[in-house]
Amino acid sequence: MDHEKILVIAAHPDDIDFRCAGSVALWSREGRHVEYVVCTSGEKGFNGNGASTLSIEERRKIRETEQRAAAETVGTKAVHFLRHTDGELANTAELRRDLVRVMRQVKPDLVISDDPARDAYDSFYGYHSDHRAIGFAAFDALYPAVGNENFFPQLLAEGFEPHRPKEVFFGSREKMNTWFDITETFDLKTKALACHKSQIPDINEITPRLKEWAGLTGKEKGYEYAEGFRSLEFPK
Repeated sequence: MDHEKILVIAAHPDDIDFRCAGSVALWSREGRHVEYVVCTSGEKGFNGNGASTLSIEERRKIRETEQRAAAETVGTKAVHFLRHTDGELANTAELRRDLVRVMRQVKPDLVISDDPARDAYDSFYGYHSDHRAIGFAAFDALYPAVGNENFFPQLLAEGFEPHRPKEVFFGSREKMNTWFDITETFDLKTKALACHKSQIPDINEITPRLKEWAGLTGKEKGYEYAEGFRSLEFPK
């Protein structure tokens, strides 16, 4: 892979770490520049355990702090929080504009996001409405908006010139065509996930499941552990 700058888009803190923290750790080791954009701060991802006594700002602070720690664990250079309302994401012009702004700011060669083509609905977590909304919003922000000066002209006034990535990876279990061997970085993936203590009190409880998922993904390519994507070349 020859991409030097990578931007990973997600709906909530911890989504990226479940999806591709092993690959991010691998790319960081190779000297690639990785940044994240997280569209909500996951402030509704608390249920019980005294969470009702916390303000929205306190919940946001907890989850953003956890995500920054996780990002640092795998060598990510920056995390951008858009702070849209958790649980209420929609493919709106406002969300697309905010995604375009970050993409034009970072100027990535590779963009990674949820896959709008996923349709199995075999997991409530995987098909959370925010995940589905981000898949469509990222796709529409990428094409044609990010590279076309006629979309969101106010961004030009802010100094954000059009930019065209080279490739997009969509997180997809059903239609993978690109795999990365994370056998050597699997431990960093678990360390990143362990940073999300408000969501994962004991990483050891889910590590067997993480190994099972990564093992199944890697089986086709002969890797002990892998993460996979659906790759799509960006229009020139």
